[in-house]
Amino acid sequence: MVKQGHYAKASRKKVVRQFKQHHAAHEDQAIDDRKVKDYLLVRYHLTQSKHQRAVIQKTMQQFFGQWLDFATTNDEWDVAALTKRTLQLTNWQLPWQYYAVLDQQFVTWQAFLVKEAPAVPLTTRLRVKNTLTPAAWQQLLTQQLAINGLLGSLGGDAQKLPQLTTAQIEQLQTSLQTGDQVNWAQVAALCGPIKIDMAAFDQGMQGLLRRLAKLTAADFGKD
Repeated sequence: MVKQGHYAKASRKKVVRQFKQHHAAHEDQAIDDRKVKDYLLVRYHLTQSKHQRAVIQKTMQQFFGQWLDFATTNDEWDVAALTKRTLQLTNWQLPWQYYAVLDQQFVTWQAFLVKEAPAVPLTTRLRVKNTLTPAAWQQLLTQQLAINGLLGSLGGDAQKLPQLTTAQIEQLQTSLQTGDQVNWAQVAALCGPIKIDMAAFDQGMQGLLRRLAKLTAADFGKD
């Protein structure tokens, strides 16, 4: 189930304020392992927010927060494996626009991760490995979108996932791509009809879902 509560504004502002106040004084001092998630989320916000609209900021904080929940169980981070696991966690429960934002931001996000994660002041430094090329990311993303669409057609019953064949997934996956790009119009046609259970989310997440619902495939066209 999708985890909640990444958008408590007061809490986020407090963490940002504390980070700014103490970052310079403690730059070389090792932090507690339990603070890695907050440290990187705040660092990401500080370095990226000026270039992102609110809906993009909130989407990336949601994704990155879940990604870090998996990652922070050890100090060696396999980007490909952790990203796949995070996408599988949300699957059809989130709208296609969420994945479109991830696609739009992925290269920048991964570059941030590669640069910033090893620099986190820990006693044992983090190691980042197995990053995703643009082609590998597109393969991973469209595979998940195809699974989402098929699960949606089965009523969103994850128990029916074993019924999906590799051939079904690959055929649908191919239809969602045009060359080296995701065809978001096709994705919208496939996944748009899937009903999102708004009641399953907290108010902050519901606000994000309403913002995402206003985006169309045209918002994700390549320049």
